[in-house]
Amino acid sequence: MILKNQKKMDCDQPSLEEQRERVDNVIVTAMEDLDREYLRKLQIEMHACATACCADADANAEAVERCVDRCQLPLTRARCFVQQGISEFENRLEKCIQQCRGSADCHLEERCSSNCVDSHVGLLPEMLRAMRDTLEKGV
Repeated sequence: MILKNQKKMDCDQPSLEEQRERVDNVIVTAMEDLDREYLRKLQIEMHACATACCADADANAEAVERCVDRCQLPLTRARCFVQQGISEFENRLEKCIQQCRGSADCHLEERCSSNCVDSHVGLLPEMLRAMRDTLEKGV
């Protein structure tokens, strides 16, 4: 996900790989948690709603299609909200890392990048809490 375009250095390359894996793991875990806690519930509601639309024997095909489309909106909005939040997190982290580049000392550059990862990963729980609050209220 993030850090994949970071230039190779003659220093400790495994450190950069470890940072990338750490960020990727944190993001994947966050996405899985949000999926289990909120998005799947919305998906269940969407399918129940769509089933009710299709069960309406008096509705014509166009009305059923409009009904099903309306059923999908809450899940679509929630997924977009989550993806936007994750993308913004990744963009902020990448900007921080970009500012580290160009140091004459590759160890300083690595330390700066590592500090960016540490600080941003540290901010993730608060960001997820805010996302959960918004998802609970409905996007």
